[in-house]
Amino acid sequence: MKRARRARRRRAGLRPGRIDAIAVVALLGFAALFARAIQLQTLDADWLSDRAGRQASTTVEFEALRADLQDRRGNMLAVSATVDSVAAWPKRVSDHRAAARALALPLNLPARELERRLARGSSFVWLQRWVSPDAAARVTRLGLDGVQLMPERRRFYPNGDLAGALVGFADRDGRGLSGVELAYDRELRGVSAELSARRDAHGNVLPTVASAPAARTGRPVRLAIDVRLQHFAESALAESLRRTGARHATLVALDPTTGEILALAEAPGFDPNRFWLEDKSLYRARAFVDAFEPGSTLKPFSVSLALDAGVVRADDVFDCENGSFRIGRRVIRDFHPHGLLTVSDVVRVSSNIGAAKISERLGAHRLVDGLRRFGFGDVPGSGFPGEIAGSVRDLRERQAVERANLSFGQGITVTPVQLVTAMAVFANGGRRVTPHLLAVAQGDGEAPSTELGARVISEQTARVMLGMLRAVVENGTGTAAALPNVAVAGKTGTAQKVKEGTYSQKDYIASFVGIAPAVNPRFVIGVFVDEPQGLHTGGIVAAPVFREVAAYALDQLGGREREPTERPPAAPRVETRIAHREGDEG
Repeated sequence: MKRARRARRRRAGLRPGRIDAIAVVALLGFAALFARAIQLQTLDADWLSDRAGRQASTTVEFEALRADLQDRRGNMLAVSATVDSVAAWPKRVSDHRAAARALALPLNLPARELERRLARGSSFVWLQRWVSPDAAARVTRLGLDGVQLMPERRRFYPNGDLAGALVGFADRDGRGLSGVELAYDRELRGVSAELSARRDAHGNVLPTVASAPAARTGRPVRLAIDVRLQHFAESALAESLRRTGARHATLVALDPTTGEILALAEAPGFDPNRFWLEDKSLYRARAFVDAFEPGSTLKPFSVSLALDAGVVRADDVFDCENGSFRIGRRVIRDFHPHGLLTVSDVVRVSSNIGAAKISERLGAHRLVDGLRRFGFGDVPGSGFPGEIAGSVRDLRERQAVERANLSFGQGITVTPVQLVTAMAVFANGGRRVTPHLLAVAQGDGEAPSTELGARVISEQTARVMLGMLRAVVENGTGTAAALPNVAVAGKTGTAQKVKEGTYSQKDYIASFVGIAPAVNPRFVIGVFVDEPQGLHTGGIVAAPVFREVAAYALDQLGGREREPTERPPAAPRVETRIAHREGDEG
């Protein structure tokens, strides 16, 4: 018998020593399993309990409804609503290909793309966000296992591309990403709430008897812009682009007494309702974040500083050298040659040579310091995301060429909002104002302060400068900005763009910044046209846009008044032989 068993073991390849080894290994394995069981039941019991609790529990978030964004009159610029999105749990979809084919038609997506999303192997995947009510109903009728409608918040912009760069947009999760939507994201978003719940083995949230906590809706924000003026301004800019072939145009309209930005138009614009499909370069509100050399629109500031310092008077006469004047190795030229000009005429016909000679009396230090008092080189303070300060370089007194260039707007960079805000100093009797995105009247919200800021120049200097700027419009380089029966003050500019480190001979920024009415000012409006083709001066390209928008603003928002018999003082012109030619500017 024993001999038979040994024979069977030999045939099975099992020798006595090998049997003993297998027995030892099995015994050790059972011992390890027993030790692990003791560890799990004693030492790791709390950890296992916590892990099981975490896997079986979840947090349901109740998102607060994003508050409305309104214009100054309460017209809606952005609203939020609940819409359906289509989600799927791929592991619970039995036939990915069949499901994709069924969903392709209601979602208007290729079946291959839907199948690719379902094949990712993820426990959860979005098939399409923000579907129409009709598409949602058709998906429901399909009754597909593992495919479900989920409610989400969506931001709508009822006016389409109106003020798109200013308003900005919020993403699919309700977070502000640009513009005012980003600047006031905290106020608009409100406070979400959370509720603890249990999940089953498939990850589905189980019903709970607990009541959902209340989410606190955000606070509505009322902007200073007026939808009517904004729409008209954008239409005027679009027509300007069509007429001039320019790359881009910007308009800023400001209330000089409150600092409220009444319109901020960019052309071309973009539609925030479909921001993910738009050209991302159009998201940028250039009025706040793009700096450029202002050219001749800076002359009123350098001249007013010389007047305020007492180094020149309005009727002082300067020889403008018949259009060509050498400073060191640099020759400064005027757009048209002039001889003797008063200070007032230097502004009226926009003489670079006259501005350079006036700044020579003022000096480099006082010129730089004065421009900074106007707000150049400093962030305007509107609160718009990413707004920049521009630049004003320090100059030494011996830097005659750089001082001359600065006096007529070269060697300094500004933003459109900065330039318009600085021009408001002349409308405010010599004091600064801070630009505001929000309307002064915010209802139950906190209104921005509208107190005037520091004094930049004397009230008398501001009045004299306002008179000079009226002459620019009445018979100077800005006659295309004139309005019937309304006094207008302003300044033209035609600035060469710097490209590859040198001034371009064919690319310009044409601009006009004006005040309307010049008596009891109601609006300061700046128009900036980037790279107009053909005729490219501020007097020809930008001033007509100002005229159209200013006339509309005075008619719709008020401000037309009869001109008083007394007007701000302006010096008489010495060179009466000068006849204005359209576009006669530096």
